[in-house]
Amino acid sequence: MEHYEEYPTWWIIGQNIVIIAYFTLGAVLLSPVRLSGFPILSVFYALFLTIMLVFVLRKHLCTNCYYYGKWCSTGWGKLASLFYRQGSGNYNLGIKLAGFTWGIGVGLPLIFPILLFFRRRCFRWLALWIIFVILTFFVMLWHKKSCNKCKMRKTCPASMAH
Repeated sequence: MEHYEEYPTWWIIGQNIVIIAYFTLGAVLLSPVRLSGFPILSVFYALFLTIMLVFVLRKHLCTNCYYYGKWCSTGWGKLASLFYRQGSGNYNLGIKLAGFTWGIGVGLPLIFPILLFFRRRCFRWLALWIIFVILTFFVMLWHKKSCNKCKMRKTCPASMAH
């Protein structure tokens, strides 16, 4: 199967738009959880994902990747090269943190709106939740397609190409 040395611009932009829309919807779904009127869970969710996806995972995953300093499927290999030296992260830690990060990023918006629906019978939140579920499949499908084109597809523990 053909792989990309560097991914096309449309792919990188598209994948980032989908990821940003996905996690923004996740934050919206968590917004009913409030402390003194402040959407505390949404804010912590957004801050956690931003810190983990933009900084922590770039250090531990991307600095050890073939695409470090290159245009990978998300462009994060290029981003990592702006902040960190190649090989400076702990790849095994990064894999564990990635699983935890995506678990929180996907899990919280899947669980809390269902609890809210059963408590308040709010069909607007149920509709948003259904969109989130559909987007979850779309994000996973895009990730799998990205993995299928990746040079590290046979060695990366997070690859969906196996």
